[in-house]
Amino acid sequence: MNFRVISTGTVVLAATVLLLSLQIRDRSVPDVDFMQRTVTRLASPGFKGRAPGGADDSLIAVYIAGQMAAMGFEPFFEEGPLHPFYYRNVRSWNVVMVCRGEQTAGTIMIGAHYDHLGMGGPGSGSLRPDTLAVHPGADDNASGVAAAMETARLLKELGMRKGLKKDIIFAAFGAEEKGTIGSALLADTLEKTGSLPLLMFNLDMVGRLRDSVLQVGGTGTFEGADSLLRASLNSSLPLVLKTSESGYGPSDHSVFYRANVPVLFISTGPHTDYHTPFDTPDKINYQGMAHIVSYVTSLAAAVALEGFEPEYRETCQSEPMPEQVRFKVSLGVIPDLAYEGEGFCAGTIIKGRPSHKAGMQDGDIVLQINDRKVTDINEYMEVLGELEEGQQIRIIVRRKEQLHHLVVQL
Repeated sequence: MNFRVISTGTVVLAATVLLLSLQIRDRSVPDVDFMQRTVTRLASPGFKGRAPGGADDSLIAVYIAGQMAAMGFEPFFEEGPLHPFYYRNVRSWNVVMVCRGEQTAGTIMIGAHYDHLGMGGPGSGSLRPDTLAVHPGADDNASGVAAAMETARLLKELGMRKGLKKDIIFAAFGAEEKGTIGSALLADTLEKTGSLPLLMFNLDMVGRLRDSVLQVGGTGTFEGADSLLRASLNSSLPLVLKTSESGYGPSDHSVFYRANVPVLFISTGPHTDYHTPFDTPDKINYQGMAHIVSYVTSLAAAVALEGFEPEYRETCQSEPMPEQVRFKVSLGVIPDLAYEGEGFCAGTIIKGRPSHKAGMQDGDIVLQINDRKVTDINEYMEVLGELEEGQQIRIIVRRKEQLHHLVVQL
């Protein structure tokens, strides 16, 4: 990726971010034990997979709010830390809390969704729809919640020493797996009250750092993002960035981007345990999470403490479908969400599933399904939503510049 040095202000920004990163390393260290406890608690069998609207949904929200209150955060809304909403006659919650400075102007948001797939089953989004079992969701997205909580805590501690210039909103969203419902409601509420954040960080699946690769989306949503990302890296953070410009994507940041808010989407990417009962706490890279928290804290501190003002800009990527598609079948394909080229990139193929049996491989680019051209992930999702169990479909993929014609039995 080409980084641009845009002005003298960029050099100043780099220097201030470097100073902040040194302070973070010296004085405020991510609490790995806290994050491990939090992931283990959220992914425990007792919470039954954290299904939106489930019997334990309010207990999970109360648990998160209690942890943030213990860190010194207070409710953002007068009604309290739990912001309820309804969808399809089911009640769920957003947890919205804030750390306010004495003389602040504007806010930044550190957000993550806390829900998952419950017990799985047909129509749940599980990639093992024939298996009724607790889907722990340790990476998706207990890891994101734990990392967001710890990032918020570190920012608060830094703010107590240096003085906050922006209030810090912590948000744990409900019903993301049902179509970013909780975050959409919150974004709408904040827009109506003129309280949208200056920058929104979305941490979704940050627990499987592999080969030090961290995916960062939304780099095209504000001027100076590339320089900020580069300036916040230092030799003590073994991270390799894989960036994408788009502010859209299948997670909560997209609804804020649609409201003209600059966003950064932080993720370590999908894996073969994604949306299965095997996404468990023992597979989380907690030290990797600590590196990610330190990095995101440095990024956020440039805005919250040093007054860097992200200026929204529109990316050229198309907007995803507004409503969730309900699938009757699963190909066993986990997308590469950082891919921005033509077609749909099959990041990971799950062994034993229809795509694997048909010969699809990791990294294949899906260009056509039957007679429908697949231009991007949204087109792929739309086509997938029309397929029926028992169908035989034809898929054209590009693999190392060669086209392959596959027949997939669903």
